Amino acid sequence: MIKKLGNGVLLLALLVFSFACKTKEDIDVFKEAEYSLKSIDKVEINGVDLLKKKSPQDFSFSDAALLFSAFSENKLSATSTLNLQVDLGEGNEDRTMTVSQLKWQLLLADQQTLSGVVAEPVELKDGLNTITVSSPLKFAEENGKPDLNKLLRLATLLQQDEAKRPKVTLQIKPTILTSVGPFELPSYINIKE
Repeated sequence: MIKKLGNGVLLLALLVFSFACKTKEDIDVFKEAEYSLKSIDKVEINGVDLLKKKSPQDFSFSDAALLFSAFSENKLSATSTLNLQVDLGEGNEDRTMTVSQLKWQLLLADQQTLSGVVAEPVELKDGLNTITVSSPLKFAEENGKPDLNKLLRLATLLQQDEAKRPKVTLQIKPTILTSVGPFELPSYINIKE
């Protein structure tokens, strides 16, 4: 009886060890993958579709009032549809990963401008991933208030030619669902546009 119990414990330990090794391998593959944002098909902030706005004249008075009020309170919310290319490398094409939470931040000229958290799960695979995400938008604050200079720089950036734009970096920090529970990557991953 003790021998059978010992064999059962050994089998359980081997099973747990194999799950842990597979989990670590999956995490390493997605951590070392190459990510690139191919396109953005939808950007709505507090219900205002920004992709339909090409100049300040395209905003109605109510759009501007709604957005300014939400900005003043730092209570902006975005819904976006993104086309994210994930290159896992050879031999890993069949892997998938479920991201249970995604922290993100946008840097302009290496200064944090916007940040947020996507709370709904997203499944990623090798290749092109079309995902729709919702997230609060938090502008970097100065003296406890959203920094108006960051907003103006972002608005100016959207109007400039690509060649004249300052460096824009989108970073993500996913929490991955694994067989042993959720695991948050220890550092941000740069997404290149």
